[in-house]
Amino acid sequence: MAPIRRLPPEVVREIAAGEVVTAPADVLKELLENALDAGATRLEVALDGGGTERVAVRDNGAGIPAAELPRAVEAHSTSKLSGEDAGAALRALCTLGFRGEGLYAIRHAARLCLTSRPAAQLGGASLEAFGDEVALRTHPAPQGTLAVVTDLFARLPARRAALGSASAESRRALALLSRYLLHHPHLHVSLEQDGETRWRYAGGGFREAVKFLWGAVTANRLLGVAAEGEGYALAGLLSRPELSRPRRDRLLLAVNGRPVEWDEELLKAVTHAYRELLRAGHFPVGVLNLTVPPEQVLVNTAPDKSRVRFLAPEALAAFLREAVRATLGANPLAPSLPELQAPPALFAAPRHRFPALRYLGVYRELYLLAEGEGQLWVVDQHAAHERVLFEELERRYRQEPPVELPAPELLPLSPEEEATYAARREALRAAGLELEPFGGGRYRVRRVPAFLLGHPELLPGVVSGALGRRGADEAWRAVLARLACLPAIKAGRTLKDPQALLDALARCETPWACPHGRPTALVLSELELARRFGRRGVRAVPAAPPDTPEVPLALQPE
Repeated sequence: MAPIRRLPPEVVREIAAGEVVTAPADVLKELLENALDAGATRLEVALDGGGTERVAVRDNGAGIPAAELPRAVEAHSTSKLSGEDAGAALRALCTLGFRGEGLYAIRHAARLCLTSRPAAQLGGASLEAFGDEVALRTHPAPQGTLAVVTDLFARLPARRAALGSASAESRRALALLSRYLLHHPHLHVSLEQDGETRWRYAGGGFREAVKFLWGAVTANRLLGVAAEGEGYALAGLLSRPELSRPRRDRLLLAVNGRPVEWDEELLKAVTHAYRELLRAGHFPVGVLNLTVPPEQVLVNTAPDKSRVRFLAPEALAAFLREAVRATLGANPLAPSLPELQAPPALFAAPRHRFPALRYLGVYRELYLLAEGEGQLWVVDQHAAHERVLFEELERRYRQEPPVELPAPELLPLSPEEEATYAARREALRAAGLELEPFGGGRYRVRRVPAFLLGHPELLPGVVSGALGRRGADEAWRAVLARLACLPAIKAGRTLKDPQALLDALARCETPWACPHGRPTALVLSELELARRFGRRGVRAVPAAPPDTPEVPLALQPE
């Protein structure tokens, strides 16, 4: 083996550049963050060859003085941390970039040209840097900064060969630009690809940005989120329960303006707020901007700054859960029929309760037709009955004390489950489940929630779920959902009192979905009915009183 020796400086620089910049999207990220930190409100982005040939970003931000341009591309040079107390500044960081390595890495991975002028400077300046070669010249320039990056990995052929195709790199770069636009929707953004204009976004709010990138149908099925408390703030959009995805690729989070990957506890807090409103394994769609006191978040966690750590994750998770729960509780959540391009009037009301419905009839001995708040409602009688029974069982679980089993059950536990039970013993006992060792890896089930009496076949699943990742409370809810489904009225069965079911559903805490996430009701607005029948609009006069004589069909006017 060769002796250990120090690498030459030029090799060190190229290795470091490759760690920071691995693709055109990395270049774009560094340039976007610099523009945002400079206070830019307008961005002009250009990509050639998916960014493999050229990445350019022009902004109208604060600009860089000519004298500071050479320093901007040096290693660990930054205006975002104070040299006097950089440690304290790092703990109170509010900017996206901070390490002072982005432009330095780019100049050693590609050819970089910076043109900039601050508002207070009469003329502008340009700096060209490629490896150790740096040239500066002054000339007229608009306020702001133009960064152009070409010849990516020209000196690193192995890394150049590892790049994807132009279309693949383009998709990565566009996904990144979309992410920043969604979290900073006030920006005016234009995008040019290979000489052709692809985007012109004029700025706006979250809904305008989502409509621009994801379409009007998605934007109109999102609910506004706004909450403050305990030093935290949350703003953005989250989907109504009928809009969900089996992946979390469209549930986006930014912390203090920085797009980041989800912390698992925070993600669990958001999905828990939806609980059974979503189908199992599905995630809501949305864009959330979370503001946290800078001293409570560690941003210097991952090399690409895509993950952060929180000093008080439990308090933050509780804030998120309550904010999302309040958003869902403040909005009627029945999906509209058919798909509308704009939310019906009902969805714009502040009301937070299921409306009082008046039974009209039944269709195919499964769907109840009802009227409420000027809308026609279609209620799935099985889903509605299941919701009512589930909440009755849940109330029993919360209010009735656990009971001793008349004949204790013996269940085998794996070594992992034994360790989990030892760690969660007190919490499980408080939730109504008490086990005691019996020997040979088996445990005796002594106490269970009262609702489990008469259902010994459910015990193995309950214990396994309580000792799994979901925990006892979620395990109970899964069992309660199963117990509610069994006696709920099925299709083809006639309800004796449909109105009583509608009234009971309106009293539920979460009337909008069954415990498994299926909607209980759909709504059809009178406006949509009028449109489909060619009428001019919604009736402006009340219906005729019941004692009005009925006109024979043959005599009714055309």
